[in-house]
Amino acid sequence: MQLELSDKILVRDLVEICAHKGIKHVVISSGSRNAPLIISFNRHPNFICHTAVDERCAAFFALGLAQQLKQPVAICCTSGSAALNYSPGIVEAYYQKIPLLVLTADRPPEWIDQMDGQTIRQSKIYSNYIKGSFDFPVDVKTEDDRWYAQRMVNEAIEMTQYPEAGPVHINLPFREPLYGVRNYVEEEPPKIYSTTKTKLELPENEIRILKEAWGSFDKILVITGLLHPNEELNAALNQLSEQGNVSILTETTSNVFGLKFNRSIDRLIAGIEGEEEVFRPNLLVTLGGAVVSKKVKAYLRHYQPHEHWHINASNDNVDTYQSLTKIIPLAPEKILPFLKGDKKSAYRDLWLKKDHTLQKIYNKFLERIPFCDLKAFEIIFDFIPSKSHLQLANSTVVRYSNLFDQPTLKQFECFSNRGTSGIDGTLSTAVGAAKAFPDKMITLITGDLSFFYDSNALWISPLPNNLRIICINNGGGSIFRIINGPSEIDELESYFESKHELNAKNIAKTFNVRYYACHSKEELNINLEKVYSKENNQIALIEVFTDNELNPSVLKRYFEELKSKK
Repeated sequence: MQLELSDKILVRDLVEICAHKGIKHVVISSGSRNAPLIISFNRHPNFICHTAVDERCAAFFALGLAQQLKQPVAICCTSGSAALNYSPGIVEAYYQKIPLLVLTADRPPEWIDQMDGQTIRQSKIYSNYIKGSFDFPVDVKTEDDRWYAQRMVNEAIEMTQYPEAGPVHINLPFREPLYGVRNYVEEEPPKIYSTTKTKLELPENEIRILKEAWGSFDKILVITGLLHPNEELNAALNQLSEQGNVSILTETTSNVFGLKFNRSIDRLIAGIEGEEEVFRPNLLVTLGGAVVSKKVKAYLRHYQPHEHWHINASNDNVDTYQSLTKIIPLAPEKILPFLKGDKKSAYRDLWLKKDHTLQKIYNKFLERIPFCDLKAFEIIFDFIPSKSHLQLANSTVVRYSNLFDQPTLKQFECFSNRGTSGIDGTLSTAVGAAKAFPDKMITLITGDLSFFYDSNALWISPLPNNLRIICINNGGGSIFRIINGPSEIDELESYFESKHELNAKNIAKTFNVRYYACHSKEELNINLEKVYSKENNQIALIEVFTDNELNPSVLKRYFEELKSKK
């Protein structure tokens, strides 16, 4: 195949190796120093190139793509602060284990710290939050230089996926001229190698030991954290829930669904106040990533189980509840089917009965509250079709989602950037997820600060028409009126909550996004109908306005009611 690519042979090799290894999506941020990469990726038929001017948005956009496609996505930027702006998205990808190939153009090493434009120290710039970091040679002086660069690209791409996924960085110093091209007609293809993917298996003896230990516990509590949809794991957990001595607590972002699972952890922990010892497990089993609920962390750190097993293929040394006794470095779905016992126990039913009682209290409470955040979420979750794909912002949004049963009953696929739990990149990630599956409706639910903070995501062009954005605008960071501490000090509004009177109408107009404002439950229902109608085939934004003082008071009343009426 005759391709007119950058005349820098190492760039040609890099691009060909990326193509051979199946990288399809490249997110490009404009610049000059990365011109060889832009030219080569754009002119190669194997790549879909996206443009995102804001590098912070670009990294999160790529994260959303890779999160859904489950394959590496490349990001490419110019030198200087552009590379630093990738950092939040790279950190999130590192903790979520999302495969990104980070390509940063750079000045030649002799010009570092010489007051040349857009020149900073880029070597190993992401060192704390990257699986691997490589520095490309500037020139090809010998065949070994080219072999070395090819080996580096092979290793970097393999490392994004195995033994576990994550971001990998290649820093590429380029000398001018930058815009030259040539046809590689007779050039030998670059050297390619691949890694054979292996799977861990537990020895029979270890399985026997675990089964014997499992059978000795009459109060086993399983808590699922951040997980991507996994049918095999879901089936294993449903099978596990048939055991009377096993109670399963899940969250929205766990993406597991079962009739004998307990959905709202915060509701349950608030509802067992005064009975904590009765519900205390003697074995705790944790699966997946981070758990949102602060209540369950506080509960289990105080009422510690006798044993705590953490099951995760990543072999993470995670002791969230300060009671860790065993790490099982295996995918949970590979070990859970072996954990069977016939221990007579009412532990599962104890939790389910409590959950059922608290759900009835919750339903009655929702019937009599005015329009507020809590009521808005009820209406939204009731309306969104079953098996929908949701992207959830951090702070109040992901916490409110965990108070409802609809995400489980309607089997929503829910994703949230809970690796670092920041508000940055929420909208960009959702745009990326929508780009990954253009025939699938994607809904983002976000708070106002998260939306405004990441509004440059709407600059990514072309925007996906299958994205629906629901922004809860309560005039600031509502989380700081809910948690203890900030809500009681003078600096609340200015420095913690960042109170404002902004709205998204003109932002939507700027980026040609259909806009709908809601101030009541009637308006919200009407506009949800419009936005999700089959006739509406354009990206849309619903902005829901609620009272920032009413919202926390309603939520506090709810938890007080749980405690008083349980």
